[in-house]
Amino acid sequence: MQRITIVGMGPIGTSLGLALKQSKLENIEIVGTSGDKKNLSTASKMGAVDSTTGNLRKAVTGAQVVIFDSPLHEMGELLEAVGPILENGAVVTDTGSSKIRVLDWAQESIPRTASFVAGHPLIRHTMDEVVDADPVVFRGIEYCIIPSPNAGEDAVRTVVRLVEAIGSKTVFLDPHEHDSYVAAMNHLPMVLSNAFVTATAGSGAWREMHRLAASDFSDFSRLASNDPAENEVASMANPEALVHWLDQVITELYSYRNQIKEQNKELLDKFINAWEARARWQAGAVVDSRPGLNTPKSNISSLIMGERLADRFAHLSPENTKRLSWEYRGRRSSTEDEADSNKT
Repeated sequence: MQRITIVGMGPIGTSLGLALKQSKLENIEIVGTSGDKKNLSTASKMGAVDSTTGNLRKAVTGAQVVIFDSPLHEMGELLEAVGPILENGAVVTDTGSSKIRVLDWAQESIPRTASFVAGHPLIRHTMDEVVDADPVVFRGIEYCIIPSPNAGEDAVRTVVRLVEAIGSKTVFLDPHEHDSYVAAMNHLPMVLSNAFVTATAGSGAWREMHRLAASDFSDFSRLASNDPAENEVASMANPEALVHWLDQVITELYSYRNQIKEQNKELLDKFINAWEARARWQAGAVVDSRPGLNTPKSNISSLIMGERLADRFAHLSPENTKRLSWEYRGRRSSTEDEADSNKT
């Protein structure tokens, strides 16, 4: 029987345990460990694990696969702790959003008798608590795999087999490529959420203004409720890429600011373009038409939706895509604008 140990047992780890339990994998035993006894108890009651223990050494000893569902700021110490007790041939992986630092830590701590294969499931559902865990979140999503330089082929195949067993699709990426994408897709929204909260809560009118904070404030400020220590480490994981994207947003915000101040009619076009870009992403129809970029390794659209689907939409004719779900139906045509101009 193969023992799979999940370290951390947060919402993703618990969902992973549930998904593995529901998979067609045979002869597996899932052990959960965490410093949070409440999380362990909840995961056990949900049926995500066969057994739990608060003792890391006991949980990892004898495990053929060790999966870390742990905050980035804890990963260095955890990898250092499990390194000496890993079984020969053990496969170690993770589920976090930053890879360059984790791979460096793994290189220092994981012995040559074991292998580290980094992983990152691109989950679209929000899960704040362990009780939100759901095996369905892995079905049909892209799951990034980034093997360490010393990872053996058998170790990579093991992780691929687990990813496919829970219904996800594998995408192999270089760690620098992965982290540059993550800086824009994960860490940038987190920084913006925090900046939004500090800007509004720092206002002299906050004591009165906060009474008007409802669902919109709650949605946009949600990422500011993440562990501050985790936010700091994530921000510093790839500072060059994150600063680049912050500069892009600052430029874009200044453009919005000027058009709002001037009451420029082109502001509507900006909102429509944003609406359509999000709708395309949501529909899985992001296509990069530039030659030579439609590959999972170099195109973020393929990273999100897969090369086959990207190719499918790349070959759709303009007639077929004219009124699809990602086209804003309230957009005025140039003919309508010209007609209105003639009336005046």
